[in-house]
Amino acid sequence: MFALELDHIVVFSSSDAPEKKRLEEIGLHGFGGVTRHGDLGSASTSFFFSNLLYLELLWIHDEEAARRNFEPLTMNTIPRMNWRHSNAAPLNLMLRSRQPGATVSPPFPVHQLQLPGGAFVGFNGETLAEPCYGVVPEEMSFRGFQADIPDLPHPLGVKRLTAVGLTVAARSLSPIARLMTEHGIASIELGPEPLATLTFDNGIQNKSADLRPMLPLVLKY
Repeated sequence: MFALELDHIVVFSSSDAPEKKRLEEIGLHGFGGVTRHGDLGSASTSFFFSNLLYLELLWIHDEEAARRNFEPLTMNTIPRMNWRHSNAAPLNLMLRSRQPGATVSPPFPVHQLQLPGGAFVGFNGETLAEPCYGVVPEEMSFRGFQADIPDLPHPLGVKRLTAVGLTVAARSLSPIARLMTEHGIASIELGPEPLATLTFDNGIQNKSADLRPMLPLVLKY
């Protein structure tokens, strides 16, 4: 069995995430307002689902700090935020250990950032046309802070995020992308432009919502 599983998917938004309002109009219930990531130069807001997965809208509010903190990790946050002009994929695919509490060595190269508590989070965003792939420690995973997040219902009627499909505008898929598809983390395929397709509850309502061109995001439910 593959030692990692999906924790959350990141979609880069505009500053202060005005796109959040559109997602709430569609019927997703955001929680927690804006989270500033210390002095890293980034911030985010999130939507949580009952099967311990979540969607995070992330933006850069201090480019100098972001370059200083993230670029050594190959995250390429600035071109990802400016994806309309850079042709970078405005996506991060964040993984956690499948076994709660286990420490897992990522099956692909990562650049590590040490957190104040001593834990490490690793990133590989070297392929701009693909997501930045990351592995978070238990305390940074949704499973690790689940107790702080109330189980709020989504007016859209969705509960579980059951599939993630990613389209990337690359010439070919990297070994990491193929690994993600092979082990069911996300289905990654080639296409004309970056796009994340999130399916909830196995698409039982047979409905969809397209957030383009505001966000490269389609919801199926």
